[in-house]
Amino acid sequence: MGGHDYRLPCAPLAPGEKSDDYCILEQMPVKSLLTFPQSGSKHELAKPLTVRGHAWTSAEKINVQISHDFGQTWQAAKVGNAKNRYSPQRFTAEIKFPKPGYYEIWGKATDSSGKSQPMVVPGWNTGGYGSNATHRIAVQIA
Repeated sequence: MGGHDYRLPCAPLAPGEKSDDYCILEQMPVKSLLTFPQSGSKHELAKPLTVRGHAWTSAEKINVQISHDFGQTWQAAKVGNAKNRYSPQRFTAEIKFPKPGYYEIWGKATDSSGKSQPMVVPGWNTGGYGSNATHRIAVQIA
């Protein structure tokens, strides 16, 4: 891998700061993305909401947790099998909301090596590599 692809700063940088000292990204950080529903969707209170997404890591196994109460509680998602060690795995979860209103659904992955997605975007870099913060979508429950 030549050039600047798949490289992270060897030392933390301030946002916008430049560096000539980059290290090769040797392992993909644990990450999950919520792919359904679309952020801003509306849903009926009477029906559970099915959430779907993809998660990946360079470790052996991954699990995904979902929160709808700003991280106060988490529920396990069902994670499918990976085609190979590095391929994304699909996950699903059903959420029952306690009352109508605005909610954010958070998805957080943790791998078998104990690494977990951070709640905020990690160290800034020009290519955005390693950006694996907990993913969030907004839903309106009526």
